[in-house]
Amino acid sequence: MRYEMVYFDLDGTLLDFARSEREAIVAVFQRFGIDLSHDQIKAYVEINKKWWRFFSEGRASKERIVVARFEEFLSSLGHLEISPIEVAERYLEELSSRAYFMPGAEEFLKNLKDFNVRMAVLTNGVQMVQERRAKLLNLDRFFEFMITSELSGKPKPHPAMFFLAAEKSGAPLARSVYVGDDPTIDYLAAKNAETSFILLDLASVHPDFDDLRATSYEELFNLLICESTNS
Repeated sequence: MRYEMVYFDLDGTLLDFARSEREAIVAVFQRFGIDLSHDQIKAYVEINKKWWRFFSEGRASKERIVVARFEEFLSSLGHLEISPIEVAERYLEELSSRAYFMPGAEEFLKNLKDFNVRMAVLTNGVQMVQERRAKLLNLDRFFEFMITSELSGKPKPHPAMFFLAAEKSGAPLARSVYVGDDPTIDYLAAKNAETSFILLDLASVHPDFDDLRATSYEELFNLLICESTNS
């Protein structure tokens, strides 16, 4: 078999983070008597993406970004009287209580499990949040373990998570594959670890990606199984 181990990103790859994020941010601000508009939610999403990019680039710590994103968002709303630290704490609690599979993801994982494919998760997400969401969905049905940037000490695209994963799994990175939805961070992380990469592009927004790419879970399943059994 070509792939002894399949590693997955979590949010946007297997879990519908956009839905969890939207529900969590709405719930938090409703507690403060604020009903966010569609445009305000969209603005928060972009602010959040920017700060997570800073994290991946090593320009801000995770402890900093979980608060800084709300400092910026509250400022844009004109609600400087609200504590960004309190909002950040409430948001993480709300987010950790919401977990949804992407359509088709659970069945896909079941099918891989039926083929005795070894799987694990490598994620930049906040460890407490990811662990709680994983428990809600019983992800241990499918995955041997989950490694976060907090556990490894470095975020993707640094390969530290992959090195730790190889120690845990006993599978060489050269005979493993990483599946993610980000053609930059996830791809670079895999390449930095010298492991194979498959981009899961469910919305078909990266047609020019110059490496293995799947636009559905069926296509991804075939890539994983056919590649592994025909080599």
